[in-house]
Amino acid sequence: MHRHGHPHTHPTRRDFFANLLHGALAGAGVLEIARYRAAWAQSLAPTAASGLFEIQKVAEDVFFAQARPWALPNSNAAVFVNTSDVLVVDAHSHPAAAAALIAQIKSEITAKPVRYVVDTHFHFDHTQGNRAYLNTGNKVDIVASKTTKQLMAQLLAPRLKAALDPASPGPRGSEQVARQLEDLRQRAGKSTAAAEKAQLDQRIGQLESFAAEMKDFEPALPTITFDKTHVIKEKGYELHLEFHGLAHTAGDIVVFCPQKRVIASGDAIHPGFPTFLDAYPEPWPKTIDSVARLPFDHTLPGHGRVQHDRKDMTGQRNYIEELTEKVIAGKKAGQSVAELQRSITMASLKSLHVDGYSIAATPEAMERGVRNNIDDMYDRVEKVTFTGSEPLRLRT
Repeated sequence: MHRHGHPHTHPTRRDFFANLLHGALAGAGVLEIARYRAAWAQSLAPTAASGLFEIQKVAEDVFFAQARPWALPNSNAAVFVNTSDVLVVDAHSHPAAAAALIAQIKSEITAKPVRYVVDTHFHFDHTQGNRAYLNTGNKVDIVASKTTKQLMAQLLAPRLKAALDPASPGPRGSEQVARQLEDLRQRAGKSTAAAEKAQLDQRIGQLESFAAEMKDFEPALPTITFDKTHVIKEKGYELHLEFHGLAHTAGDIVVFCPQKRVIASGDAIHPGFPTFLDAYPEPWPKTIDSVARLPFDHTLPGHGRVQHDRKDMTGQRNYIEELTEKVIAGKKAGQSVAELQRSITMASLKSLHVDGYSIAATPEAMERGVRNNIDDMYDRVEKVTFTGSEPLRLRT
Protein backbone atom coordinates (compact mmCIF):
# COMPACT_ATOMS: atom_id res chain seq x y z
CA MET A 1 0.00 0.00 0.00
CA HIS A 2 1.30 3.44 -0.88
CA ARG A 3 1.99 5.89 1.91
CA HIS A 4 -1.08 7.94 0.93
CA GLY A 5 -3.49 5.05 0.83
CA HIS A 6 -3.33 3.99 -2.80
CA PRO A 7 -1.18 1.58 -4.77
CA HIS A 8 1.42 3.31 -6.90
CA THR A 9 4.63 2.37 -8.61
CA HIS A 10 7.25 5.06 -8.89
CA PRO A 11 8.81 5.79 -12.26
CA THR A 12 12.56 5.89 -12.63
CA ARG A 13 14.68 8.99 -12.86
CA ARG A 14 12.41 10.42 -15.51
CA ASP A 15 14.52 9.33 -18.40
CA PHE A 16 13.44 8.32 -21.85
CA PHE A 17 15.16 4.95 -21.59
CA ALA A 18 12.44 3.69 -19.28
CA ASN A 19 9.98 4.15 -22.12
CA LEU A 20 11.37 1.15 -23.95
CA LEU A 21 11.05 -1.08 -20.92
CA HIS A 22 7.85 0.03 -19.28
CA GLY A 23 6.03 2.39 -21.63
CA ALA A 24 6.21 4.98 -18.86
CA LEU A 25 6.90 8.63 -19.47
CA ALA A 26 8.48 10.85 -16.94
CA GLY A 27 10.27 14.05 -16.52
CA ALA A 28 13.95 15.04 -16.77
CA GLY A 29 12.84 16.19 -20.19
CA VAL A 30 9.78 14.02 -20.86
CA LEU A 31 9.76 12.34 -24.27
CA GLU A 32 7.10 10.07 -25.68
CA ILE A 33 7.86 6.50 -26.72
CA ALA A 34 8.04 7.23 -30.43
CA ARG A 35 10.63 9.97 -29.97
CA TYR A 36 12.70 7.75 -27.69
CA ARG A 37 12.61 4.80 -30.07
CA ALA A 38 13.54 7.02 -32.99
CA ALA A 39 16.50 8.43 -31.07
CA TRP A 40 17.62 4.99 -29.97
CA ALA A 41 17.26 3.56 -33.47
CA GLN A 42 19.27 6.45 -34.85
CA SER A 43 21.99 5.78 -32.30
CA LEU A 44 22.20 2.18 -33.53
CA ALA A 45 22.41 3.12 -37.20
CA PRO A 46 25.77 2.52 -38.91
CA THR A 47 26.01 6.20 -39.86
CA ALA A 48 25.23 7.47 -36.36
CA ALA A 49 27.77 9.72 -34.68
CA SER A 50 30.00 7.76 -32.33
CA GLY A 51 30.27 10.36 -29.58
CA LEU A 52 28.20 10.13 -26.42
CA PHE A 53 27.48 13.86 -26.77
CA GLU A 54 26.38 16.10 -29.59
CA ILE A 55 28.57 19.21 -29.51
CA GLN A 56 27.00 22.53 -30.51
CA LYS A 57 28.60 25.98 -30.56
CA VAL A 58 26.39 28.50 -28.74
CA ALA A 59 28.60 31.60 -28.54
CA GLU A 60 32.27 32.45 -28.99
CA ASP A 61 34.20 29.82 -26.98
CA VAL A 62 30.97 28.48 -25.45
CA PHE A 63 29.76 25.01 -26.39
CA PHE A 64 26.84 22.78 -25.42
CA ALA A 65 27.35 19.01 -25.10
CA GLN A 66 23.91 17.44 -25.35
CA ALA A 67 23.78 13.88 -24.02
CA ARG A 68 22.73 11.23 -26.53
CA PRO A 69 20.56 8.25 -25.47
CA TRP A 70 22.24 5.85 -23.07
CA ALA A 71 21.05 3.19 -20.65
CA LEU A 72 21.06 5.60 -17.71
CA PRO A 73 20.54 9.35 -17.85
CA ASN A 74 23.55 11.54 -18.37
CA SER A 75 23.36 15.26 -17.87
CA ASN A 76 24.24 17.63 -20.65
CA ALA A 77 27.37 19.73 -20.18
CA ALA A 78 28.26 23.33 -20.89
CA VAL A 79 31.84 23.92 -22.01
CA PHE A 80 33.53 27.31 -21.60
CA VAL A 81 36.90 27.62 -23.35
CA ASN A 82 39.01 30.08 -21.38
CA THR A 83 42.32 31.74 -22.20
CA SER A 84 44.46 28.79 -21.10
CA ASP A 85 42.01 26.15 -19.90
CA VAL A 86 38.42 24.89 -19.91
CA LEU A 87 35.49 25.01 -17.49
CA VAL A 88 32.88 22.23 -17.77
CA VAL A 89 29.46 22.38 -16.16
CA ASP A 90 28.16 19.02 -14.85
CA ALA A 91 29.79 15.59 -14.91
CA HIS A 92 27.18 12.95 -15.85
CA SER A 93 26.29 9.63 -14.20
CA HIS A 94 29.63 7.79 -14.22
CA PRO A 95 33.32 8.47 -14.90
CA ALA A 96 33.31 6.71 -18.29
CA ALA A 97 30.74 9.21 -19.57
CA ALA A 98 32.86 12.12 -18.35
CA ALA A 99 35.93 10.53 -19.95
CA ALA A 100 33.99 10.34 -23.21
CA LEU A 101 33.27 14.06 -23.02
CA ILE A 102 36.91 14.83 -22.21
CA ALA A 103 37.88 12.99 -25.39
CA GLN A 104 35.28 14.86 -27.43
CA ILE A 105 36.41 18.21 -26.04
CA LYS A 106 39.95 17.39 -27.21
CA SER A 107 38.89 16.16 -30.64
CA GLU A 108 36.05 18.60 -31.40
CA ILE A 109 36.65 21.78 -29.38
CA THR A 110 40.12 22.45 -27.97
CA ALA A 111 43.35 20.85 -26.76
CA LYS A 112 43.31 23.07 -23.65
CA PRO A 113 43.02 21.12 -20.38
CA VAL A 114 39.92 21.11 -18.21
CA ARG A 115 40.70 23.21 -15.14
CA TYR A 116 37.26 23.51 -13.48
CA VAL A 117 34.27 21.19 -13.20
CA VAL A 118 31.10 22.77 -11.84
CA ASP A 119 28.44 20.57 -10.22
CA THR A 120 25.15 22.46 -10.51
CA HIS A 121 23.51 20.17 -7.92
CA PHE A 122 24.10 16.86 -6.17
CA HIS A 123 22.11 14.39 -8.27
CA PHE A 124 23.96 11.35 -9.56
CA ASP A 125 23.57 12.11 -13.26
CA HIS A 126 25.39 15.43 -12.78
CA THR A 127 28.18 14.47 -10.36
CA GLN A 128 29.23 10.81 -10.43
CA GLY A 129 31.63 11.42 -13.31
CA ASN A 130 33.75 13.94 -11.36
CA ARG A 131 36.60 11.51 -10.79
CA ALA A 132 37.37 11.21 -14.50
CA TYR A 133 38.55 14.81 -14.48
CA LEU A 134 40.74 14.24 -11.42
CA ASN A 135 42.30 11.25 -13.19
CA THR A 136 43.53 13.31 -16.15
CA GLY A 137 46.71 14.29 -14.32
CA ASN A 138 45.95 17.98 -14.69
CA LYS A 139 45.14 20.35 -11.85
CA VAL A 140 41.35 20.27 -11.62
CA ASP A 141 39.05 21.88 -9.08
CA ILE A 142 35.47 20.74 -8.64
CA VAL A 143 33.25 23.69 -7.75
CA ALA A 144 29.79 23.62 -6.15
CA SER A 145 27.69 25.23 -3.48
CA LYS A 146 28.41 24.20 0.09
CA THR A 147 24.98 22.59 0.27
CA THR A 148 25.63 20.50 -2.84
CA LYS A 149 28.88 19.18 -1.38
CA GLN A 150 27.05 18.30 1.84
CA LEU A 151 24.30 16.43 -0.01
CA MET A 152 26.79 14.62 -2.25
CA ALA A 153 28.65 13.37 0.82
CA GLN A 154 25.40 12.34 2.48
CA LEU A 155 23.46 10.72 -0.35
CA LEU A 156 25.44 9.80 -3.48
CA ALA A 157 27.00 6.57 -2.20
CA PRO A 158 23.95 5.17 -0.34
CA ARG A 159 21.58 5.95 -3.21
CA LEU A 160 23.93 4.29 -5.69
CA LYS A 161 24.27 1.27 -3.40
CA ALA A 162 20.48 0.96 -3.29
CA ALA A 163 20.35 1.20 -7.08
CA LEU A 164 22.90 -1.61 -7.52
CA ASP A 165 21.71 -3.94 -4.73
CA PRO A 166 19.17 -6.49 -6.05
CA ALA A 167 17.80 -6.89 -2.52
CA SER A 168 17.01 -3.18 -2.25
CA PRO A 169 13.82 -1.58 -3.56
CA GLY A 170 16.10 1.07 -5.01
CA PRO A 171 16.04 4.82 -4.53
CA ARG A 172 13.02 6.71 -5.71
CA GLY A 173 13.79 8.56 -8.89
CA SER A 174 16.65 6.29 -10.00
CA GLU A 175 16.99 3.08 -11.92
CA GLN A 176 17.15 -0.14 -9.89
CA VAL A 177 19.98 -1.43 -12.06
CA ALA A 178 20.01 -5.06 -10.92
CA ARG A 179 16.27 -5.48 -11.56
CA GLN A 180 16.51 -3.64 -14.85
CA LEU A 181 19.19 -6.08 -15.97
CA GLU A 182 17.12 -9.10 -14.97
CA ASP A 183 14.09 -7.75 -16.82
CA LEU A 184 16.12 -6.87 -19.90
CA ARG A 185 17.74 -10.29 -20.09
CA GLN A 186 14.35 -11.96 -19.92
CA ARG A 187 12.97 -9.69 -22.62
CA ALA A 188 16.01 -10.19 -24.84
CA GLY A 189 15.72 -13.96 -24.47
CA LYS A 190 12.11 -13.87 -25.64
CA SER A 191 12.59 -11.29 -28.39
CA THR A 192 12.26 -12.46 -31.99
CA ALA A 193 12.57 -9.03 -33.62
CA ALA A 194 16.16 -8.25 -34.60
CA ALA A 195 15.86 -4.50 -34.06
CA GLU A 196 14.28 -4.87 -30.62
CA LYS A 197 16.85 -7.48 -29.57
CA ALA A 198 19.68 -5.20 -30.69
CA GLN A 199 18.26 -2.38 -28.56
CA LEU A 200 17.86 -4.65 -25.54
CA ASP A 201 21.34 -6.18 -25.92
CA GLN A 202 22.89 -2.73 -26.19
CA ARG A 203 21.14 -1.55 -23.04
CA ILE A 204 22.17 -4.74 -21.20
CA GLY A 205 25.80 -4.13 -22.12
CA GLN A 206 25.64 -0.53 -20.99
CA LEU A 207 24.05 -1.38 -17.64
CA GLU A 208 26.53 -4.21 -17.05
CA SER A 209 29.44 -1.85 -17.70
CA PHE A 210 27.89 0.76 -15.39
CA ALA A 211 27.41 -1.77 -12.56
CA ALA A 212 31.00 -3.01 -12.90
CA GLU A 213 32.41 0.51 -13.02
CA MET A 214 30.44 1.77 -10.03
CA LYS A 215 30.60 -1.18 -7.61
CA ASP A 216 33.38 0.42 -5.53
CA PHE A 217 32.30 4.00 -6.16
CA GLU A 218 33.40 6.79 -3.84
CA PRO A 219 32.22 10.32 -4.63
CA ALA A 220 34.79 12.86 -5.77
CA LEU A 221 33.61 15.81 -3.72
CA PRO A 222 33.94 19.51 -4.59
CA THR A 223 37.24 21.16 -3.71
CA ILE A 224 35.93 24.74 -3.95
CA THR A 225 32.60 25.63 -2.35
CA PHE A 226 30.67 28.82 -1.70
CA ASP A 227 27.40 30.07 -0.23
CA LYS A 228 26.05 32.59 -2.75
CA THR A 229 28.56 33.54 -5.45
CA HIS A 230 31.94 32.59 -6.85
CA VAL A 231 33.52 34.46 -9.78
CA ILE A 232 36.17 33.17 -12.18
CA LYS A 233 37.77 36.09 -14.00
CA GLU A 234 39.12 35.70 -17.51
CA LYS A 235 40.55 38.23 -19.94
CA GLY A 236 37.55 40.11 -21.30
CA TYR A 237 34.82 38.23 -19.44
CA GLU A 238 33.79 36.65 -16.16
CA LEU A 239 32.05 33.42 -15.20
CA HIS A 240 29.64 33.97 -12.32
CA LEU A 241 28.64 30.90 -10.31
CA GLU A 242 25.52 31.88 -8.41
CA PHE A 243 23.02 30.41 -5.96
CA HIS A 244 19.63 32.09 -6.44
CA GLY A 245 17.52 30.06 -4.01
CA LEU A 246 15.91 26.70 -3.36
CA ALA A 247 14.68 24.99 -6.53
CA HIS A 248 15.22 21.49 -7.95
CA THR A 249 17.39 20.84 -4.88
CA ALA A 250 18.62 22.84 -1.91
CA GLY A 251 21.92 23.71 -3.57
CA ASP A 252 21.27 24.48 -7.25
CA ILE A 253 23.63 26.96 -8.88
CA VAL A 254 23.84 28.48 -12.34
CA VAL A 255 26.91 29.53 -14.34
CA PHE A 256 26.36 32.93 -15.95
CA CYS A 257 28.61 34.80 -18.37
CA PRO A 258 27.27 38.36 -18.77
CA GLN A 259 29.65 39.24 -21.61
CA LYS A 260 28.61 36.23 -23.70
CA ARG A 261 24.96 36.40 -22.53
CA VAL A 262 24.90 32.69 -21.74
CA ILE A 263 23.71 30.78 -18.69
CA ALA A 264 24.15 27.11 -17.77
CA SER A 265 21.18 26.26 -15.59
CA GLY A 266 21.49 22.62 -14.52
CA ASP A 267 18.06 21.21 -13.67
CA ALA A 268 16.75 24.39 -12.06
CA ILE A 269 15.63 25.48 -15.54
CA HIS A 270 15.20 23.03 -18.41
CA PRO A 271 12.62 22.09 -21.04
CA GLY A 272 10.44 19.19 -19.96
CA PHE A 273 8.70 18.21 -16.75
CA PRO A 274 10.48 19.32 -13.57
CA THR A 275 11.23 16.69 -10.95
CA PHE A 276 10.35 17.18 -7.29
CA LEU A 277 11.88 14.31 -5.31
CA ASP A 278 14.43 16.60 -3.63
CA ALA A 279 12.82 19.87 -4.69
CA TYR A 280 11.38 22.90 -2.94
CA PRO A 281 8.23 23.55 -5.02
CA GLU A 282 7.05 26.72 -3.31
CA PRO A 283 10.33 28.72 -3.49
CA TRP A 284 11.30 27.32 -6.92
CA PRO A 285 9.35 29.83 -9.07
CA LYS A 286 10.87 32.72 -7.10
CA THR A 287 14.31 31.27 -7.77
CA ILE A 288 13.56 31.18 -11.50
CA ASP A 289 12.37 34.81 -11.25
CA SER A 290 15.71 35.75 -9.71
CA VAL A 291 17.67 33.98 -12.46
CA ALA A 292 15.44 35.58 -15.11
CA ARG A 293 16.57 39.03 -14.05
CA LEU A 294 20.05 38.25 -15.40
CA PRO A 295 20.82 39.47 -18.95
CA PHE A 296 21.22 36.31 -21.05
CA ASP A 297 20.04 35.12 -24.46
CA HIS A 298 20.94 31.42 -24.36
CA THR A 299 20.13 28.82 -21.68
CA LEU A 300 22.21 25.63 -21.57
CA PRO A 301 20.07 23.24 -19.47
CA GLY A 302 21.01 20.07 -17.64
CA HIS A 303 18.67 18.05 -19.87
CA GLY A 304 17.05 18.76 -23.19
CA ARG A 305 17.91 21.23 -25.90
CA VAL A 306 19.54 24.66 -25.82
CA GLN A 307 16.96 27.42 -25.31
CA HIS A 308 17.41 30.61 -27.32
CA ASP A 309 14.41 32.38 -25.81
CA ARG A 310 12.61 32.38 -22.46
CA LYS A 311 9.33 30.72 -23.40
CA ASP A 312 10.14 27.36 -21.81
CA MET A 313 11.64 28.99 -18.73
CA THR A 314 8.52 31.09 -18.20
CA GLY A 315 6.26 28.13 -18.87
CA GLN A 316 8.14 25.93 -16.42
CA ARG A 317 8.02 28.63 -13.76
CA ASN A 318 4.27 29.13 -14.14
CA TYR A 319 3.55 25.39 -14.21
CA ILE A 320 5.49 24.78 -10.99
CA GLU A 321 3.73 27.67 -9.26
CA GLU A 322 0.24 26.66 -10.37
CA LEU A 323 0.65 22.96 -9.60
CA THR A 324 2.18 23.73 -6.21
CA GLU A 325 -0.74 25.99 -5.27
CA LYS A 326 -3.26 23.30 -6.24
CA VAL A 327 -1.44 20.53 -4.37
CA ILE A 328 -1.07 22.68 -1.24
CA ALA A 329 -4.77 23.56 -1.31
CA GLY A 330 -5.80 19.96 -1.84
CA LYS A 331 -3.51 18.64 0.85
CA LYS A 332 -4.83 21.19 3.35
CA ALA A 333 -8.34 20.00 2.48
CA GLY A 334 -7.30 16.44 3.33
CA GLN A 335 -7.08 15.08 -0.20
CA SER A 336 -4.80 12.12 -0.90
CA VAL A 337 -2.40 11.81 -3.82
CA ALA A 338 -4.91 9.68 -5.72
CA GLU A 339 -7.68 12.23 -5.21
CA LEU A 340 -5.45 15.06 -6.38
CA GLN A 341 -4.37 13.07 -9.42
CA ARG A 342 -8.03 12.74 -10.39
CA SER A 343 -8.89 16.40 -9.85
CA ILE A 344 -5.74 18.12 -11.15
CA THR A 345 -5.50 17.38 -14.85
CA MET A 346 -3.81 18.85 -17.87
CA ALA A 347 -7.08 20.56 -18.77
CA SER A 348 -7.33 22.19 -15.34
CA LEU A 349 -3.82 23.68 -15.43
CA LYS A 350 -3.93 27.06 -17.16
CA SER A 351 -0.13 27.20 -17.36
CA LEU A 352 -0.16 24.30 -19.83
CA HIS A 353 -2.33 26.26 -22.27
CA VAL A 354 -0.46 29.56 -22.52
CA ASP A 355 1.65 30.55 -25.55
CA GLY A 356 1.74 26.99 -26.81
CA TYR A 357 3.79 25.83 -23.82
CA SER A 358 4.12 22.05 -23.91
CA ILE A 359 6.40 19.78 -21.90
CA ALA A 360 5.47 16.47 -23.51
CA ALA A 361 4.69 15.38 -27.03
CA THR A 362 1.21 13.90 -26.53
CA PRO A 363 -1.79 14.58 -24.26
CA GLU A 364 -1.32 11.13 -22.71
CA ALA A 365 2.29 11.93 -21.87
CA MET A 366 1.23 15.26 -20.39
CA GLU A 367 -1.33 13.59 -18.14
CA ARG A 368 1.19 11.00 -16.96
CA GLY A 369 3.73 13.70 -16.25
CA VAL A 370 1.25 15.73 -14.20
CA ARG A 371 0.24 12.65 -12.19
CA ASN A 372 3.88 11.79 -11.50
CA ASN A 373 4.64 15.37 -10.46
CA ILE A 374 1.69 15.39 -8.03
CA ASP A 375 2.89 12.17 -6.41
CA ASP A 376 6.48 13.37 -6.07
CA MET A 377 5.47 16.84 -4.91
CA TYR A 378 2.99 15.76 -2.25
CA ASP A 379 5.55 15.34 0.55
CA ARG A 380 7.60 18.35 -0.54
CA VAL A 381 5.12 21.23 -0.82
CA GLU A 382 5.60 22.47 2.74
CA LYS A 383 9.39 22.47 2.50
CA VAL A 384 10.53 26.08 2.23
CA THR A 385 13.87 25.86 4.06
CA PHE A 386 16.81 23.45 3.93
CA THR A 387 17.21 21.76 7.31
CA GLY A 388 20.67 20.34 6.65
CA SER A 389 19.88 16.94 5.17
CA GLU A 390 17.61 15.02 2.82
CA PRO A 391 16.27 11.48 3.30
CA LEU A 392 17.67 8.47 1.44
CA ARG A 393 14.22 8.15 -0.12
CA LEU A 394 13.85 4.49 -1.09
CA ARG A 395 10.94 3.26 -3.16
CA THR A 396 7.85 2.07 -1.33
